[in-house]
Amino acid sequence: MLPLTRPEHMPLDRREFHPRFLNPESPPADEPGVARRASADSLREQAASCRRLASAARTRSGMTSLQELGDHFDEQAHKIDPSSQRR
Repeated sequence: MLPLTRPEHMPLDRREFHPRFLNPESPPADEPGVARRASADSLREQAASCRRLASAARTRSGMTSLQELGDHFDEQAHKIDPSSQRR
């Protein structure tokens, strides 16, 4: 995995692999509030996906594991941005 350095300091042939270039909608690194909200939103989306998958799980242990993983993602999102909404 490539180290996350500022893309301006990277050789041109490696810039295409930097997360900012992979997702052009991602906020610049100098806007921490926006980046935190985006990270928390991403974790909330993952939590919601886990809950949807849990409802389709074949076993009780699979359902429980996915629900716990969703709760974990929600806790992490709350730590990053307490104002983010659970989905």
